[in-house]
Amino acid sequence: MKKRPDYTIRIRPREELSRSEVKASAASRPKIKLNCSPVSVIPAKAEEQNEPLSPPVAAAVTESMMNHKEIEEVESIGFRAPITPLFGHKKRSGRSFKPPRNFFQLSAVVGGAVSVGLLFGYVILHTFTTGSTPTVEDMTKPSVALTQKGENRAAGRTSTEIGTQASVQGQSAVPKRKSLTLTLPVMSLYMVQGGVFSTRAGAEQEAAALREKGWPVHMVEEAGKQMLFLGVSALRDDALALAQVYRADKQEVYIKEKSLPAGTITVAVPEELTSSTMEEIKRFGQTQADLFQNVSLLTGEGFKTGKIEQAAIQKMMAKHRELLQQGRSLTTVLAEQQKTLLQSALNEMTTAVTTLQQFSSQPNRTYLWQAEEKILRFIAFYKQWQEAMATPAASSSPF
Repeated sequence: MKKRPDYTIRIRPREELSRSEVKASAASRPKIKLNCSPVSVIPAKAEEQNEPLSPPVAAAVTESMMNHKEIEEVESIGFRAPITPLFGHKKRSGRSFKPPRNFFQLSAVVGGAVSVGLLFGYVILHTFTTGSTPTVEDMTKPSVALTQKGENRAAGRTSTEIGTQASVQGQSAVPKRKSLTLTLPVMSLYMVQGGVFSTRAGAEQEAAALREKGWPVHMVEEAGKQMLFLGVSALRDDALALAQVYRADKQEVYIKEKSLPAGTITVAVPEELTSSTMEEIKRFGQTQADLFQNVSLLTGEGFKTGKIEQAAIQKMMAKHRELLQQGRSLTTVLAEQQKTLLQSALNEMTTAVTTLQQFSSQPNRTYLWQAEEKILRFIAFYKQWQEAMATPAASSSPF
């Protein structure tokens, strides 16, 4: 082995010293010398075959190892412990594979993660395919449908028989109905007509001028012409009194007699409907005719005398409550279009009754004009409802 120069092992940095201190320190500390005595070389063949050394050679090696000079004690340099590989390694000595201590714990964690991932994937797939989240019972009992199918086959029931039975049960669930006939009495109408126009534009222009005066205006198309009606009454004398009010304001008007003809309509009601409810439905036609005549008389009295007695108002209100109760019972058995038209007519009549009640406590002709306009709209909706009950398609003409 070649001789190397002397050196000093330094572990930590030292403070800067002066030249005299450096020379004194170097002189006081012994030098470190390596053992450079010759050592016999181990034959390569004996090393490869792991044979024991011969006694002379072993003695020479021992002597060379023991024949060395002592060196000064220095601090040992620590090293971190070697990291154990994850799965171990196979030694060159030919020993079998030895797994690490945490191998089984790691296997359990990986297996649990895979199981949770598979279960989560099944839940997501089932949600998107069926539209609902499966429960634990659904996932633990996947053969319920097959079991039911097997039971049906065991009982000798085919899919056609099952469908027929379901349809029969559905039909039995529908409530049975019976026919109920309503009688609608004739309603005489005396219309106060304010003008006839060949074009709609001319009629709308005149209607706007009349509305600026606060008068009620209802436009109707008949035989290709536009007619403006300014009021309606159940009696001719009341219609003439209303016409006199218009003529006093230099508005030319005419009285035109019309009527809503009497008739009967048939509605289908459930069999379990109570007798009292059926009686209310039967009386609806006569009640609404009586209320219309009552409202018309009070409106005419207001124009003629400028006031309405409270007793007459109370009688009108009682009849109105009776009509609303009968109307609610009737709308429960009507189709959607028929129900909408009847509700609109009842709403207009309710507004007319309310304005007359306000006039009785605060006499002002403005309330009377509002009542006339609401009665005109009530007649229009009521006429459309009659036609909708008679035929599927209602006529657009309100009179």
